[in-house]
Amino acid sequence: MDLSGHTFFLKNQDGQGVNNRRTYKNIPFYLSSRLYGTFYHTCAHSKLSLADVSTRSVEFLSDQALLDVFLIAGDSVEEILRGYRDLTGYPSMPPLWSFGIWMSRMTYFSADEVEEICRRMRAEHYPCDVIHLDTGWFRTDWLCEWKFNEERFPDPKAFIHRLKEQGYRVSLWQLPYVAEDAEQIDEARRNDYIAPLTRQQASEGSNFSALDYAGTIDFTYPAATNWYKGLLRNLLEMGVTCIKTDFGENIHMDARYKGMPPELLNNLYALLYQKAAYEVTKEVTSDGIVWARAAWAGCQRYPLHWGGDSCSSWDGMAGSLKGGLHFGLSGFAFWSHDVPGFHTLPNFMNSIVDDKVYMRWTQFGVFSSHMRYHGTNKREPWHYPAIAPLVKQWWKLRYRLLPYLVEQSRKATETGYAVLRALVFEHPEDRVCWHIDDEYYFGDDFLVAPVMNSDDCRDIYLPEGDWVNFFTGERLRGGRWLYGVKVPLEEMPVFVREGAVIPIYPEDVECTDEMNLTKTTGLVIDTGFKGIFKTIR
Repeated sequence: MDLSGHTFFLKNQDGQGVNNRRTYKNIPFYLSSRLYGTFYHTCAHSKLSLADVSTRSVEFLSDQALLDVFLIAGDSVEEILRGYRDLTGYPSMPPLWSFGIWMSRMTYFSADEVEEICRRMRAEHYPCDVIHLDTGWFRTDWLCEWKFNEERFPDPKAFIHRLKEQGYRVSLWQLPYVAEDAEQIDEARRNDYIAPLTRQQASEGSNFSALDYAGTIDFTYPAATNWYKGLLRNLLEMGVTCIKTDFGENIHMDARYKGMPPELLNNLYALLYQKAAYEVTKEVTSDGIVWARAAWAGCQRYPLHWGGDSCSSWDGMAGSLKGGLHFGLSGFAFWSHDVPGFHTLPNFMNSIVDDKVYMRWTQFGVFSSHMRYHGTNKREPWHYPAIAPLVKQWWKLRYRLLPYLVEQSRKATETGYAVLRALVFEHPEDRVCWHIDDEYYFGDDFLVAPVMNSDDCRDIYLPEGDWVNFFTGERLRGGRWLYGVKVPLEEMPVFVREGAVIPIYPEDVECTDEMNLTKTTGLVIDTGFKGIFKTIR
């Protein structure tokens, strides 16, 4: 977690993964081990050097000729983060169903395909709340026109209604650019809903960059924002529940935007984009939620965000967690990641995901604020038959833990806490914790140390306190390292505070629609606790 000796270029761009210097999300805020925070109030392209150019200082270089800087003091990390949220906004509370499991891949291509998958999940008792349609629900794959393909989705309203009757909500992919071949292109150009380009450019048609599209929707222009909201409103009124606000890191830099020059809009664009989608979703469905990739300061007000296009590998998983822990130290309460990674190797689209990667990433997902399966090929658990029964058991555990997760999420919307917390949140005085990027607190009471290698083995640092292994019931004293801990595939290094009372749901459900949270019971972590799977069977 220690970033001293590094210089960061704060410019949003398509990260194309989670293991390099390119970043979808840049937040001009840092937290010092001397217990203060610094927020640079700007949206300009900037550089932040933390004891790198000079080992004696922090240096901030902004392309905008001014500095507007907040120094935030506090007696704890949480207090400093609360001060930062006082300035930039608090996260809102996501709906209950969003904490359930989301199923997706890139992509489903028809109503029949989606409904068959949904029927099978219910028939085989895999709990699930959301089915996400990625790039294939349009007339042409990737050609975003905010309308269903009439041949493959002949009656989308009825299709969405049938899924809702089974307890599924529908999420839809889209992006904030208009393609040359989109049916809205003439309207968008004529009314300046997309910012006019200052020079003509040829489209290469790869659809992986803003520059491949005819124009960027101009969210600095109220008429364009209202037009975009109208496109989404049609889908939401049809019964769609969530919009995936993908992309938004890059904009056309050679365009004239109504409200500000592109050099200032580039980083701020994510905030304006997600605000528009969030507001219309809240208006139509009453649920304030998006599924977003890009971010800048203040985007925590519009949950939730995911980590981007990670590789289905151990380093992809490790990079997702490390980035997420920094995200939680940047004002964000909620974040997710593609389980079990987005793309495969060596073939980007079609290599088989390793069973252990799938299983260990599933465990990481269960102990995340939100949990979505997604990737370039099949992600449904029955395609991994050797581990499918174990995956189902972990999905059921996820739903048993939802009362605890809801309780901790509410706390995170009112304080400086994130749901997934770097160890420094709880132990700023412990120098070891400032360097640990592969363990975290899950709310107040859980310490989680995901296994991120094929050896089923890892070193674990237990901070001060009395801990109980959540899966075996073993009692352990903290303030020490556990070296070379062997972890069978059906377990995960998760520890809970001795004496904690964990709110859990007392029965299995197929989706959150079946949950009545007044049935919540308290799981007491005392001498009678012998492990969670023994307790809930």
